[in-house]
Amino acid sequence: MIRSRTWDEVRATRRQNDKATFRGFVTDFIVPEPGDQLRPQAFLVEQNPNWVLPTHFHRQHQFQVITAGNGTLGRVPVEPLCVHYASPESGYGPLTAGADGISYLTLRAVSDQGAWYLPESREVMQRGIRKQQEHGKPEKYLSEDEVRGLGAPTVEVLIAPQESGLAAYLLRLPSNHVAAAPSGERTGDRFYVVTKGSMVVAGKSLMALATAFVSHDEPLDLQSGSEGLEVLVLQFPDVARLGR
Repeated sequence: MIRSRTWDEVRATRRQNDKATFRGFVTDFIVPEPGDQLRPQAFLVEQNPNWVLPTHFHRQHQFQVITAGNGTLGRVPVEPLCVHYASPESGYGPLTAGADGISYLTLRAVSDQGAWYLPESREVMQRGIRKQQEHGKPEKYLSEDEVRGLGAPTVEVLIAPQESGLAAYLLRLPSNHVAAAPSGERTGDRFYVVTKGSMVVAGKSLMALATAFVSHDEPLDLQSGSEGLEVLVLQFPDVARLGR
């Protein structure tokens, strides 16, 4: 299964969220459909300047990608292209927005609703589950002109492939180029997040901020448009699609 959405397709879903634990905006990119066995979920969060999202956990595997602004995740400084992975029941945060706010995509192979805040929800945290968090960021940032002028593809490992199947990469392609996606030991579902240029999927052009979910059994070669391509490849652990 391949499911993709662009910013132009989803901007109408942008809604303000003003509650005790969060202030900002949320925009749905990919939501589960009726009868959907895989139930992928992707949404963009725009957190207000200097707002602190409390430490919390979720029931499903999750990637987050910083898309704009800056801040800190726990004690880790974060900025655009930073990637964070959290396993189920793994408490993370607080997520503190900087003076200009912070925006991030939240991506799950299986949808989850709500958050359990710590320390007040510690008693409902499931025991006996291995908790894991990983952070990754590129060594070098390229401008749109630099991506457009690339002479050859590059692949940077942001989270090294693990036995569980977890991995994250940053792939850059010259204009109008086709390349195989990084394979590693792929058996898990993936999200692809376009950060610069464009990616062509099934005849559809996906520009920056576009998000595509690709199930583990679906082959996908990456094709860049005329502006080149910078895309994050986020691979879930094998068990993520099983909802555990």
